[in-house]
Amino acid sequence: MSMAKRVQLRESYIEGWYQMDIERLLAATAENFMFDDPAETGPVNREMLAGYMQRWDRRTRAMGGNNQWNLSHRMRHDIDDILTDWSWWELVDTNLQGAAVVLTGSEGVILERITYFDRIR
Repeated sequence: MSMAKRVQLRESYIEGWYQMDIERLLAATAENFMFDDPAETGPVNREMLAGYMQRWDRRTRAMGGNNQWNLSHRMRHDIDDILTDWSWWELVDTNLQGAAVVLTGSEGVILERITYFDRIR
């Protein structure tokens, strides 16, 4: 599969998050997808993703967020048919910021791992 297809899957995945569209999000993930968020008790698999998305939305809205993001320091590499994206993110109107790495293969997004911090204003 071409890098362009992996990029397309990755973009569809992030649009699913931006639009809070679980169907779009799931369509862009691989069967063995895992999401790692330190606020969760363990990794979130594909079947658990809809529930996680709802928890994330509730948590971030309670902080004053409205699902608007600023992304910076983006890096992208495509090696051995795995697209790796890394970025720094900030949730607008909150103190929440952190890093995310996303791995995308020929079947879709395989892994997203995030970390975050509450910055002092």
